Amino acid sequence: MNKPNVILLTIDALRADMLGCYGHIPSVTPNLDQLSAAGIRFQQAITGGSWTQAAFPVLLTSTYASMHGGCLGPLSLERPSPIAALAENGYTTGGFSTSPLLSRMYGYHRGFHHFVDLVPGESDPLLRRFKGGERLLRSPATHYLTGMLGVHMRPARVYVSAEELTDMLCAWLENVEGPFFAWAHYMDVHWPYHLEERLIQPREIAQTWRDLTHLYRVNWKGASITSAQREHYIRLYEQALQYTDDQIGRFIKTLDKLGHLANTIVIITSDHGEEFMERGRWGHLEINLYDEILKVPLIINLPDLLGSRVIQRQVRLLDLMPTILDLCTCLPPEGLQGTSLVPLWTQDSFGNEAEISISERLRNDSHIVAVRTEAFKYIWDSRHPHQAKLHDLQFDPGERYNVSLRYPELSRKFQDCVATHISLVSQTSPKHQVLEPIMEDEILRRLRDLGYVE
Repeated sequence: MNKPNVILLTIDALRADMLGCYGHIPSVTPNLDQLSAAGIRFQQAITGGSWTQAAFPVLLTSTYASMHGGCLGPLSLERPSPIAALAENGYTTGGFSTSPLLSRMYGYHRGFHHFVDLVPGESDPLLRRFKGGERLLRSPATHYLTGMLGVHMRPARVYVSAEELTDMLCAWLENVEGPFFAWAHYMDVHWPYHLEERLIQPREIAQTWRDLTHLYRVNWKGASITSAQREHYIRLYEQALQYTDDQIGRFIKTLDKLGHLANTIVIITSDHGEEFMERGRWGHLEINLYDEILKVPLIINLPDLLGSRVIQRQVRLLDLMPTILDLCTCLPPEGLQGTSLVPLWTQDSFGNEAEISISERLRNDSHIVAVRTEAFKYIWDSRHPHQAKLHDLQFDPGERYNVSLRYPELSRKFQDCVATHISLVSQTSPKHQVLEPIMEDEILRRLRDLGYVE
């Protein structure tokens, strides 16, 4: 077989337990389930960060978010680039980003021959800018009146739709010569979930504005949420996921029609999950390093795999790019922190136990580190260094109880892991602080509506 093509599809804010192949009933993801049924499904895939900026350096560069100056500014050129390694080894590389945090401004174009920042290019209704305007937008009467004039005042799209992204990816594939590596990032499962094209009725448009206002208050003002509201938001999430699944199914059909499917590895994963009020918040608040955020889907569909496989042991997204390089017979660049997962399905035995997984929340004022094994998770916060939490994942999968006093020796071993990690991070510290880029007002608006800034 020639060198395989690789398609990496990342779906922002996708919880593993929302996929049918991971047990969600009823399933809203038949296409992803089908890829899983003919591929390898990892039951315990752990991401490296609690939000996009912390997770993607781990996912795409196989280095920790806190390394090389951190993750809040542009990716340092000192970080290794597995994608550049693929390009140097004969792969045509294409990147398609729908997130402002994964853009050229943040250095994510490195290594790609073709890279596109997909920007929705929409503006909110002028009414939103005026005092009391949002209150009017939350009223169905406003939309009945404007609708009579042929004006639909829906919220501006904050990310390009899965349909448009899939169209662009398919168009690129029609002209690309193999072998190729393509990465496409879908944002539709990220809040605010609403499928704008389907917002036609005045009541639906008004409800969308009410949803935006309410969840802003939940996350930034501590507002409460009823069980009915929770179920409403989960339904929106499921609808956005079903829509994304439909588009991925369309993409797979195009891949097959173009004659690429028989020699293409398709990988599905997410940067992080989503909290549905398990900790009193909605979305993916940065300080949440619990499993509803850290446990993500990982499906690898190999064209030459006979039958399906389920890998039960814990794996890390830190290992994803080393795995891709291994499958593509490319030597990894120096500095990668992960290791290839290929031996997990090609060898009868693979080490004595799973690697520990490290996930982070990094800001200038604090560093939170979660160290996870298959049995326990240890969470250390630099702001409260002597109040670390230890959770027994076997008997307390909801991570409600701190058992650090019950297992003092185990807690000390985990703390040693934290110290080792911090020491490793310090070895890559740059001489000068890496600053966040200066953002335009439109990008700030998108980030605000995505829930990243207040």
